[in-house]
Amino acid sequence: MGSLAMDPRVYGPQTNAVVLKYGDIVELTINNFSTLLHPFHRHGGTFQITEYGPAGSSTPAPESFQNITVQKSKGSPMRRDTISLTEFSYVKVVFKATAAVNFFHCHNSIHSAMGMDMVFIEGPDVLQKTLQIPNAMYEMCHKQGIPTIGNAAGNIGFDFTGLPNVPTIVKQTGDNQ
Repeated sequence: MGSLAMDPRVYGPQTNAVVLKYGDIVELTINNFSTLLHPFHRHGGTFQITEYGPAGSSTPAPESFQNITVQKSKGSPMRRDTISLTEFSYVKVVFKATAAVNFFHCHNSIHSAMGMDMVFIEGPDVLQKTLQIPNAMYEMCHKQGIPTIGNAAGNIGFDFTGLPNVPTIVKQTGDNQ
């Protein structure tokens, strides 16, 4: 990636990438305006839960969910890599960017396929100076014809010619078509 490592466009249109500077403090507010439970998970790191409460929405939550109160963490907020976001609620989580690529997503697989996921590319400028990729990985890529330099398509800059298409759901079990 070289000098383009901090530019999210170089990681391709299919990654939903957010590029962070090494050491950035990141706060996410995740809202759940539905009756479904959403188990969110961060691969490769943890986050601290700093606040949770009822989701702010113009559509009122069902009566059984209207007694949720805002809770703010005191002292040292707990560290987790997964949180179950309950119905009609929100959560604030905080983490410090390291030098890594971490995936954050809803564990309901259909939701991930619908875009409830993102990739945090944390400190890529630091990562490319410190990461040692084993030769066996390069050999594996070369045997499969996978480029080991360039952007997400193996090209230079923002040329994504040859990038595979995004996976799509052709037919779901239970479809009447």
